Amino acid sequence: EHLPVVARGTDPMWSFTAARRAARPAAHVLRRSNQQAAAESHKFDATDKLRRSLLYRSKQRGWLEMDIMLGNWASKNLAGMDECKLREFEHVLSQENPELFKWLTGQAPVPPEVRAWPRPP
Repeated sequence: EHLPVVARGTDPMWSFTAARRAARPAAHVLRRSNQQAAAESHKFDATDKLRRSLLYRSKQRGWLEMDIMLGNWASKNLAGMDECKLREFEHVLSQENPELFKWLTGQAPVPPEVRAWPRPP
């Protein structure tokens, strides 16, 4: 069984698809804007690199619950933290998900060795 050949201008689906293609921006325009945004990273100070890293680690824990809890908290609070507090938060993020989840939800107490970080010299 052969399908009928339809001329370009007479097929309503062809004109719909062509109109959608014409409405899309060119791919090189999208790439250019992303490259320009990344090029401004020189405007950040040294602690901003740490902040961005901690924000990423907060949102990408691998557990949805932890991603939401830590990511939302980090988004709201990291900007106002000095380097000492950022390092403390980095220590918190170095803990394993199951223990950290229990501590943050109150299911288990935070151990004294974690609570006392950073240790006095």
